[in-house]
Amino acid sequence: MKHTLTALILSMGLTASIPALADLMTTAPESSSVSTMTMPELQAAAQAGNVRAQFYLASRYKLGQGVPQDLEKAFTWFQKAAIQGAAPAQLNLGQMYAEGKGVNADMTQAKLWLGKAAKQGDNRASYNLALLEERSKNLANAYQWYDLSARDGMLDQRIKDKAQGKIRTLAANLSPQDIQDAKNRADRWIQTDDGTQ
Repeated sequence: MKHTLTALILSMGLTASIPALADLMTTAPESSSVSTMTMPELQAAAQAGNVRAQFYLASRYKLGQGVPQDLEKAFTWFQKAAIQGAAPAQLNLGQMYAEGKGVNADMTQAKLWLGKAAKQGDNRASYNLALLEERSKNLANAYQWYDLSARDGMLDQRIKDKAQGKIRTLAANLSPQDIQDAKNRADRWIQTDDGTQ
């Protein structure tokens, strides 16, 4: 299932730029059939449960592309796609919960949805989880998520590179035992089916 959803992510042609938590942007590919739909067609496809249409519609509302920006509608459509297992929608949903955009801020829900996206190999999500932990001064937990972001098989090489830099920085502030414990937690997290430890 991880490989199927990773293929969905890649087929959507998604990109992300995450120098800071608030800078997450995602786009759907222009070659996608949903990108050529009129707004009524796109809404109908989204209403019918088409996960790509739901994600594309949410993105349009989030960015105000061809429609007035409406973060509440963006949240609603990301949520529908996220429930269907679309990692990019889960990533955006987690972001919106973390930032309180389109929904009341809720760090528990933010971490839940970012964790679901990370479990599917989206290291943009694990990187965002690391940022949240680092901002909360939970450095060992941040190390764990940066470690996961930098592992082989992750989606975005740029994020892997950024995570490696963060790992080196955090290592200077952690004991060897803290680092080993964080790596062990990361290993256990990968081995679980639901992303819990």
